[in-house]
Amino acid sequence: MFIRTEDLTYTYFPGTPFAVEVLRGVNLSIARGSFTVLLGPSGSGKSTLLQHFNGLLQPSGGRVYVDGEPLGYSRRELLQLRQKVGLVFQEPESQFFAETLFDEVAFAPRNFGLSPAAVDKRVQRALQLVGLDDAAFLAKSPFRLSAGQQRLAAIASVLAMQPQALILDEPTAGLDQAAQDRLFALLQELNREQGITVIVVTHRLEQVVPLAHHFLVMVEGRIIMEGSAAEIFSRPDVLERCGLALPPATRLMQELAAAGLPFSTAIFSLEEARAEINAWRERRAQR
Repeated sequence: MFIRTEDLTYTYFPGTPFAVEVLRGVNLSIARGSFTVLLGPSGSGKSTLLQHFNGLLQPSGGRVYVDGEPLGYSRRELLQLRQKVGLVFQEPESQFFAETLFDEVAFAPRNFGLSPAAVDKRVQRALQLVGLDDAAFLAKSPFRLSAGQQRLAAIASVLAMQPQALILDEPTAGLDQAAQDRLFALLQELNREQGITVIVVTHRLEQVVPLAHHFLVMVEGRIIMEGSAAEIFSRPDVLERCGLALPPATRLMQELAAAGLPFSTAIFSLEEARAEINAWRERRAQR
């Protein structure tokens, strides 16, 4: 397993009247090269959990393991960790501070002590992957990019570190449909063609389900359910109690199956639902 937690706990403001236990004995494993989706209602601890994966937060109890090794929290150890595990925040502009897009993406490689030529190569490759390699973007302020371009720029700044894992917290927030489609196409490419482990927190299930291998459902600081899409969405009662909704296509197919029609309920996208219904209509027409 690439990322693993063992009885992980975390408390904000410990030892004060404001103490809040956010993570409560989290045990999980995420395989190398997988695409994992973390689900859960607001306040369930998802963002806090993600920040433990690259050492932004240090556990109150338990351990986090990356690549088989327990995390250490010295400056040197954290620098090595963040070359392996990159985190893109929900609001990408919170990560920006450089005057140009080039300098923003080049910041981490420069701090690794790479030569100028090696830095240029990494920046160009990262920007090419996200589609921002046009020369017109390089000298532009990242703050003057569109919302979708800012999200891609934040991903590029992480990809320039050549991480083995990419973590994204609600990456579609504030994006229009076209930008969301481009983003998920990029994540699919990074996972399937580049072999990067992808971990996403999102509510856009209809888009992410076809890409994901593994789902984790988190409620009140605990992982209460995990498995494949078929396993997770076969329990709509549990999801409903957690404040989570089935993908529209899955809900439709489950309702049709409950009405006695011979439809699979392991359908997660509108394209799959359309194909299933059309195949059924063709079979009826041939009788």
